[in-house]
Amino acid sequence: MVLPLAVLAAYLAFCILVGLCGSQRRMGFTGTFILSLVVTPVIALIVLLMTGPSRSAAELERRPHGD
Repeated sequence: MVLPLAVLAAYLAFCILVGLCGSQRRMGFTGTFILSLVVTPVIALIVLLMTGPSRSAAELERRPHGD
C-alpha cells in the first residue's frame, strides 16, 4: 500500500522538527533526523530527551556572563 503524499510530507516534517530539536544535542541534527526516519519521530524524541547537550552547548552554559 502506498502512503498518500500528504501523510509522507507530514511524517518528513515531523522528522525534520525532531532533527532541529536535536541540533544542540550530542546526536546532532543528522543523527536525530536519521533516527526519526528509521523509527518514529515520537521514539526519536524520547531518545533525544535521554541524551545530554552537546559539549559546546554545555561549555557555554558554564561560562560566566559577560565573557
